[in-house]
Amino acid sequence: MIVHLDGELIEARAARVSPFDAAYLYGDGIFDTLRSYEGFLYRFDEHLDRLEREAELLQLPFDRDADLWRARIEELLEANQLKEVDARVRTQISRGGDPDTDPRRSHPEEVHPVVFITAQAVDSTVATMQERGVRVLTLQNSFARGNFPLIKSLNYLPSVMAQRFALSSGFEEAILFNRQQKVLEGSASNVFLVHEGRLRTPSTRLGLLPGITRDTVLELCRGEGLAVDEVGFELRDLLIADEVFLTASIKEIVPVIGIDNSTVADGQPGPITRRLQRVYHEDVDRARRS
Repeated sequence: MIVHLDGELIEARAARVSPFDAAYLYGDGIFDTLRSYEGFLYRFDEHLDRLEREAELLQLPFDRDADLWRARIEELLEANQLKEVDARVRTQISRGGDPDTDPRRSHPEEVHPVVFITAQAVDSTVATMQERGVRVLTLQNSFARGNFPLIKSLNYLPSVMAQRFALSSGFEEAILFNRQQKVLEGSASNVFLVHEGRLRTPSTRLGLLPGITRDTVLELCRGEGLAVDEVGFELRDLLIADEVFLTASIKEIVPVIGIDNSTVADGQPGPITRRLQRVYHEDVDRARRS
């Protein structure tokens, strides 16, 4: 496996980052994950825009040169022979650091951010989840993202713990709640439900990370004439829903067929979920041709 570290292609086992990097010491940094479709970077500009916004919030120097970023990723895909398959591309920017610098007190210009990019083929289990659906475990607010929910930071421990807890309990994902028992998001996804032909997804005002795929689905729903409400709702609304699905850049749109010990509707992916899966892939194909 080849990785991209600070502008250079390196064998993964030879890649090194200083233990004084603020990412290692404090989780100080950001990351983004996008899906490459046989070398085509879907919604690339949107992912780059989010990195730029989050870097600004964290006072991380960031050069938004789209051609440079695209070249880095394409070079990495080529080096790993991933141009002919779908791939998961993860970009991480950490604050950096060295033994003589305290990154908590240093001016942003005094530290050198470290850019680390990896690419791996999309696991075949993703297609299985999309076809069959998944069962999710509900977890309370102690697993919620934290005080800065709009930043996809390297301080990702609550989400990692939620994923680990769900998997060890026999579920594929976790759905998280806030203190008011409102649904927030999945541990690594956004949540939608369908009830009587109308879609709902939690409002960003509740404190969640609005994913690129969430925004894409909202856009596609408008194009399909499907009504979507961005509102708060609770577990009971999920349990009586006609359909529930999750969205994420790598998983795209995944039906939820079970929540805790309950079955969603008839336990099969619903027609609107299937429709949106089809429309999503059509959008990918349309973007590739443009």
